[in-house]
Amino acid sequence: MMAEQKERAASHALLHAQQDNGIGAMPQLSLPAAHDSTLNMPLTSIQFEEMKYDFGDMKKGDVVSHSFKFKNTGKNPLLITNAHGTCGCTIPSYPKEPIAPGKEAILEVQFNSTGKEGLQNKSISVTANTDPQYTVLSIVANVKPVE
Repeated sequence: MMAEQKERAASHALLHAQQDNGIGAMPQLSLPAAHDSTLNMPLTSIQFEEMKYDFGDMKKGDVVSHSFKFKNTGKNPLLITNAHGTCGCTIPSYPKEPIAPGKEAILEVQFNSTGKEGLQNKSISVTANTDPQYTVLSIVANVKPVE
């Protein structure tokens, strides 16, 4: 079982999620090597109510947030060990305690549009004791210049 988990972790470490930075370039979100505590935990499953959220139009400099609601749909406790955005403008906040099977929780994402303009697509990589180990959420915003 341990070899299977290491193989799974290695394959998922190669996963990349792309995001459009509003200028046309397509940088990649590189996920960290899976060497965290989720490798030794029994696997479970996670289901988010939505995988993408659109903030719509906003003014440059606005700071907004969205709550991604999720549920542990597996038979073992769910532990999120990490969540990070594609850049410092996207800050996720997640529960640090295990989520019991059948229970729901919230992953909060804050987006700061300072220094951004145009269509913004940002990704949030969530690491947990799930298969696959990584879940990628996304947010979109159309940042308009302040007049």
